[in-house]
Amino acid sequence: MASRAIILASLFCAAGVSAFSDTSPFVAWSSHKSDVLELLPVKSALSSDALLGSIFSHNDICDYDAIVVIDQPGLRSSDLRTLPASSILARSLSSAPSSRQFQYMKHGPSSSLADVAEMISSRCGSRRIDMVPGQGAANLEEGPKHVVCMNMPHLEESVEFRKASMLDHESRISSELANIGAAFPKHLVVLTGSPVGLFSRQASGYDSPAPELNGSALQSHADFKAPAGGILKRYQLLTPALITTLLITFFVLVPIVMLGVSTLSSIQSPLRLEAPKGYNAQEKKVQ
Repeated sequence: MASRAIILASLFCAAGVSAFSDTSPFVAWSSHKSDVLELLPVKSALSSDALLGSIFSHNDICDYDAIVVIDQPGLRSSDLRTLPASSILARSLSSAPSSRQFQYMKHGPSSSLADVAEMISSRCGSRRIDMVPGQGAANLEEGPKHVVCMNMPHLEESVEFRKASMLDHESRISSELANIGAAFPKHLVVLTGSPVGLFSRQASGYDSPAPELNGSALQSHADFKAPAGGILKRYQLLTPALITTLLITFFVLVPIVMLGVSTLSSIQSPLRLEAPKGYNAQEKKVQ
């Protein structure tokens, strides 16, 4: 019975962890105070598609001179947490007049970010630009509104090089955002991830098997050393979501299972009919 309780607890724990395996962070900020972001909930259980719909269906969305949509396939919340507070992306987000951050957003089955960018371009009469940061500056024109769709390469899957890859991507994104911000002071930026399974490295024209990194990123690859210590230092296992799942499992579900096991084991079989004390069946037969 105890082994069954352990198995049930493990299944509950695995289900809680897998609930976050298909999620990505959703980050948006604006150069000006805007109801487009302020009206979004501080915490939300909606999907990323629902958030995009709420933002881009707002009546004031076309007031922006430029809207930047950044798609980073395979992005995780832990990737953003590895960025130093001094990074341009982190500072831009913290100093933005309006911003929203959601750590674990499920991917909806609807259209891609490229389709969303096309929809906004048609609605606002904006000029759409598709680009890959680091592979040539965007061709920005003064006057018309712009919708810029940034398609980032996949992040390195290797734990050893993923942090350096994220730093390189952040540097490329920040460089392009600086150019866009200089040309269009009133702008909105949306950064989110997409499932890696929806993309193919071989079919992608911008994602090469070995992404080109600038000199500083290559130096980061060379200087990077795996953290000394146990597995908790090498891998980011104890995320807030995992900690919450473990607490619920071991302090709520396990006691309930153990209580049920204890209740079942306390149920006794019917009492056997025993002969009265001093009764001897052999003596009774002789008489």
